[in-house]
Amino acid sequence: MQKQTGAARPWYKERWFWLLMSGPLLVVIAGFVTFGIIVRGADDMVNDDYYKQGKDINLELKRDLAAQSLGINAQVMFSDDMRSVRVVDTSTKPLTGTPELLLLHPTRQQGDQRIALQRVGDKLYQGVLKPDQVSHWYVRLQDKQGSWRVQSEWLPAEGAMVTLGKASTEQTP
Repeated sequence: MQKQTGAARPWYKERWFWLLMSGPLLVVIAGFVTFGIIVRGADDMVNDDYYKQGKDINLELKRDLAAQSLGINAQVMFSDDMRSVRVVDTSTKPLTGTPELLLLHPTRQQGDQRIALQRVGDKLYQGVLKPDQVSHWYVRLQDKQGSWRVQSEWLPAEGAMVTLGKASTEQTP
């Protein structure tokens, strides 16, 4: 029989306990950090009803075809400071009413901008932008009733002008 000499140490002073528990503790901490990243960086659903959007594709194509049959074309020019935009109607016939310009962010719906255009001259419209440091946009010009639209993709790094209409070869969503 052995005699125990000295008092037993408390569990929290044992090195082996802390060595063995460090792994599970690190996993729990990493889980909380991952959860925080998920909550702060959650992606928005640009459109949460994909089935309805798929069914509505024919309506969207009709709007594009209506603009093509009306011969609607435009040049969109952005200012260097990205605070204003000018739209020149290059159509054969002048547009009826005042069109609206949409800047659509490819992934973030809250990044979209709807710009109210004002007629400032014959076939010339102007609008004010909210400054945004985005490097990729879908630019859409449409009437307020939604009967036609012309659109294209725009990368600001490639220039401050984009062509909408029959001269534009880009397909956008």
